Amino acid sequence: MKVNVSILRPYNPYEFAGIVLSYGSSEVIEVPLHIDYRNLYEFTKLQDGIAFDLFTVASIVYGIDILLPRETTGFDGWSREIEVCFPVEYVDEFNCGKDALEKTLRFLTGDLWSVSFESRTIRRLYKFGRRQKAHGESFRQRYKVVNLFSGGMDSLIGAINQLHNSNDEVCLVSHTDSVFKGAKTDQEEILKEIKKKYRHYYHIPTRVDIGKRDIHGNEYEKETTLRSRSFLFLSMAVLVADSIDEAMSVHIPENGTISLNYPLTPSRRSSCSTRTTHPHFLILMEDFLKVIGLNHPIINDYQTCTKGEMVAGCADRDLLLRAYPYSCSCGKRGTRKDIRDDAHASHCGVCMPCIYRRAALNKIDQTEVVGTDIFNAQKRGIMSIPDMPALAYYLRKDLNLQEIERGLLVNGPLPLDKLEEYAKVVMRTRDEIKQWIRDDASDEVKNLFGVK
Repeated sequence: MKVNVSILRPYNPYEFAGIVLSYGSSEVIEVPLHIDYRNLYEFTKLQDGIAFDLFTVASIVYGIDILLPRETTGFDGWSREIEVCFPVEYVDEFNCGKDALEKTLRFLTGDLWSVSFESRTIRRLYKFGRRQKAHGESFRQRYKVVNLFSGGMDSLIGAINQLHNSNDEVCLVSHTDSVFKGAKTDQEEILKEIKKKYRHYYHIPTRVDIGKRDIHGNEYEKETTLRSRSFLFLSMAVLVADSIDEAMSVHIPENGTISLNYPLTPSRRSSCSTRTTHPHFLILMEDFLKVIGLNHPIINDYQTCTKGEMVAGCADRDLLLRAYPYSCSCGKRGTRKDIRDDAHASHCGVCMPCIYRRAALNKIDQTEVVGTDIFNAQKRGIMSIPDMPALAYYLRKDLNLQEIERGLLVNGPLPLDKLEEYAKVVMRTRDEIKQWIRDDASDEVKNLFGVK
């Protein structure tokens, strides 16, 4: 599927260039891409450069990912063939990174990307306001850490640990999307709690999304898997880091359980498995950055931790207990209302991120309201709930480290010298889930999951 990218000059203060994404032949779908660049500009003061080009490319990638519904544009109902030409300032540098970018996006999204680059005709993509504040170099130099802050519990713990363990000033970089709502409120409510104790941080929230309607005012079908979001998220953080120091690292706090995303059943392997922070994706991303001339190591300090270990090891337990209820870990936020016993709960309670979260909170004797409590489901029997048969299969199977290692390698390349350590993360995660079931479930539910 070929996607065309059109750029209109920004005419109003605080406005990013108008970008329109379009595809189709007989019936053309044309949708605006919205970028609220004000907060990023005020910190970075960047309107050009390779890192700015990267941010623009990543924003377009994110828009395309949502624009093309997998069910109707995927050649197998899932994977898509995507062709796009990106308008950039540094064409030669990005042409050098063409293969690396295609490989990175293919692994991350499960799609076949064919990318090219052309020199953009509009030099300035952002028009700042005369009264807009823009921090100078001396201000930026105060910040020693760039940390992704999504509004999830892992990013909350990552921020708490950074702020508690060091007096270094921290940049918290966030992405929000007005179509897929929730993260903005989560981030704001969490920061209200953090601010009561820690002040040595600077928050940079940035909205990137596509229009709820097309340019003609019509509704259109959207893709909701958002596989490319972490590419955008990291590119935003790289832009911030590059404005501070050309070799500054970017920290992405994510537990190893979610990062590795070990498939519960054979059918969940390969492209159907989420890889948003998979170790191989982070390696590919870092390699792509180097090819285009950016030197910003990507660090996940929690790659070999389970979610429960992150929770139990949080450096400020009191703050975590106050703030975690505002965080969201659900992979199906706002959906699955047909099976929810509580339609208003932010967590569905039945997706695997919810299961990992509940098992993790059990390690510190915490519970929370979820849409469906799998131990006391009302609308459906537990084995009629999506993901539960797969979870039961996974927990009942007698896995050893060697079998887990093979499953991890099928799911994506991993450094062989770390393979056993990663497999042990999966094993400890299974133990966390089983312990939670032992502590909270009835004998009938324990029997369904094979837990004694």
